[in-house]
Amino acid sequence: MDSNKDILNRAIGRPAMMAFMILVGTYLTSGQLIPGIF
Repeated sequence: MDSNKDILNRAIGRPAMMAFMILVGTYLTSGQLIPGIF
């Protein structure tokens, strides 16, 4: 049985991990951490 904190951590953690992976993928493919700025 999950506690509310576990559910909250999972709800926040999954999109955060997805965003991190997208950032890393963008950096590796374009060589820029934020395209057009750095």
